[in-house]
Amino acid sequence: GVVRAPDCYCYRCPFHLEYPGCGVQCVEYIDEIIKMENPKQVAGVVIEPVVGSNGILVPVDEYIPRLREICDDNDVLLIDDEVMAGFGRTGKLFAIEHWGVVPDIMTMAKGISGAYLPVGATITSKKIADYFDQPGNLFSHGQTYAMHPMGCAASIAAIKEYEKKKIVENAAKMGKVLGKLLNELKEDHKSVGDVRGKGLFWGVELVMDRKTKEAFSERKDKFDATMQNKVCGEMMKNGVYLGNVINTFIVAPPLIVNEKELEGAVSVFGEALKIADKEAN
Repeated sequence: GVVRAPDCYCYRCPFHLEYPGCGVQCVEYIDEIIKMENPKQVAGVVIEPVVGSNGILVPVDEYIPRLREICDDNDVLLIDDEVMAGFGRTGKLFAIEHWGVVPDIMTMAKGISGAYLPVGATITSKKIADYFDQPGNLFSHGQTYAMHPMGCAASIAAIKEYEKKKIVENAAKMGKVLGKLLNELKEDHKSVGDVRGKGLFWGVELVMDRKTKEAFSERKDKFDATMQNKVCGEMMKNGVYLGNVINTFIVAPPLIVNEKELEGAVSVFGEALKIADKEAN
């Protein structure tokens, strides 16, 4: 089975605490979960270093290094899901590099081929790989399209382009520009409650009231005509596509974006936010 742990979500802390006085309770709680379940019964802890579809949640700096310690202390594998955040999205080749932590297993997809073909891959530490090289430890893992030559060729070509055109470096450089622009947006629009992100992977959370953090929508409203959808619709009229999850806009432009393009897109975003400002307190 699976046991879910609360997110490291400082803006809406699931423990109703405030960082740094919280002692990073969200990660310490994972240690408690493992011990309650019995470490011998826990195969691993799976994380996204920067959580994507839950609203671009960036952990505090102590979180992932402490999680590595917890996994080691309990003899549990740390499994890093880089499907969304990997291949330059956060300004590093892999998001977990921001914290200098090495996982035991890493999964990846999407950016590995530049999205030209659907490709996914899993890599492990040498310790894990060596175990399955021993007699009697065969790991039978047959997939219909495993090691497909076309997928592998596309991925190799994409990785060469990342290196040749310094695309990851551009994501890091433009990420600083985007972060500055989005935080300026927050200052100008009372409907923006929180801005968070790394590289070219940012979340802008909308609220009706900054003081109470009252949201425009709840999870049950995600298929309705929410305020977020109204703002996105207005942006589309002006040539800018922006996705959203519940109350958070996911700002993730192409990794080849330049400063002028970012300024233009954020300007359109700002105009569209006036719709939300009218209903915010």
